[in-house]
Amino acid sequence: MVMRAHRLVRQTALLSGSHFVVRIMGFSLRVWLSRELGAQAMGLVELTHSAQSLLIAPVASGLPAAVSRLSAQRGRSRSAHVALLGAGLSLLVSLPLAAAAFLLREPLARWLGDIRTLPALLCILPCLPVLGLSCALNGYCYGTNRPAAPAFSELLEQTVRLLLCLYLVPLLRGWPTALRAAVPALAMLLGETAGLLLMALLLGASLRRHRQALHASLRGARAEAGPVCTELIALALPLTGMKLVSSLMHTVNAALIPARLQASGLAAQEALSRFGMMHGMLLPVLMMPSFITGSICMVTAPELSRRQAEGKPMRRLIARVLGSTLAIGLPAMAAVYLLAPLIANVLYRQAELLSLLRLCCPLVPVMALVQVSGGMMNGLGLQRRSLRISLASNLLSLLLMYVLAARPSLRIRGAILGMAGGQLLTLLMNLCTLLLSPDRGCSAR
Repeated sequence: MVMRAHRLVRQTALLSGSHFVVRIMGFSLRVWLSRELGAQAMGLVELTHSAQSLLIAPVASGLPAAVSRLSAQRGRSRSAHVALLGAGLSLLVSLPLAAAAFLLREPLARWLGDIRTLPALLCILPCLPVLGLSCALNGYCYGTNRPAAPAFSELLEQTVRLLLCLYLVPLLRGWPTALRAAVPALAMLLGETAGLLLMALLLGASLRRHRQALHASLRGARAEAGPVCTELIALALPLTGMKLVSSLMHTVNAALIPARLQASGLAAQEALSRFGMMHGMLLPVLMMPSFITGSICMVTAPELSRRQAEGKPMRRLIARVLGSTLAIGLPAMAAVYLLAPLIANVLYRQAELLSLLRLCCPLVPVMALVQVSGGMMNGLGLQRRSLRISLASNLLSLLLMYVLAARPSLRIRGAILGMAGGQLLTLLMNLCTLLLSPDRGCSAR
């Protein structure tokens, strides 16, 4: 037990360190892009990102968690074929999805509310199968305690993305806004491709050192392929449904918020700029602790899966993880409040952002707890319950945003309050599931 705890700490430290570097690079890139592109172009970037989240949801949510769970239960020697089947399923879904989205690209851009998103959409479509493969391999790595490959892959991906944006955005200065707003999507495509290639090389080198175990695992893969695929799909579907609901709501919100801001009396360009400020500047600051809490999720979920398979108690581990998350979120909340003038006036050069940051700083620990509690529920196989929670909270958030963002006295603050209502409901329902009856709830799928 002590050795396992030490291993969890080491893995969390490794992932947290790499995620810290990646988050700092990503945050710095967002700050620079907001200055270089402006709030209106950042609004286009965020609209495109919402479409990408919706399109990639079928392969980037449920399937990696299912691969991680099965790999954790089977161990390294018997999980190689799980990774192969997971990668195959991701391609089976992502390739037709990318082709269909290409054929419907113009209606999709109009649905997002701005035809100028079309160049960026064309850049993200080839990224769908690349992201699908990366997510499946990530699930295998986390399930078999190989966090180094995803960590180095993510570092390379973010480095390539950063360098390409720094080179291309100034080079295209003076070009139409739609083309400049497509640069981050193009950089993401090339960065994700580089990261996938690196992960394949690292995993190939690791598997070559265990050829005998790999061959033994693959010899039994044919007979087990059908049952394993069935189990992967059964585990992935509820979480995929939850992610689809969340992504669909996010995409609807991305189109809804500018429309409701216009209903409050703002001009269309100003409404898009306010939306870009909220999603491109405000939310990245609130989510900065996720470089640690995301690592906690990735390490804790497979451990809970193993303990569940072994019939061991989990309540104490769940409580300790939630306590650690709160210990991270509260100081981060204080830091956002204290550093709000620096972030708004120096980093982003948006004076209006100051009051928004201080209004939203209580959401920092809430969002951290939502992320970690959701990850633990997925590790325990509670995807169906997570889907119901996600549906209820997203509908509440959508309703609040629709009503509050159109009020002239609230506007973007109304959209923020709507988002906060959904986050609070998700947290309360997640905590009730995990803390009140974790061992009994783990058997309820």
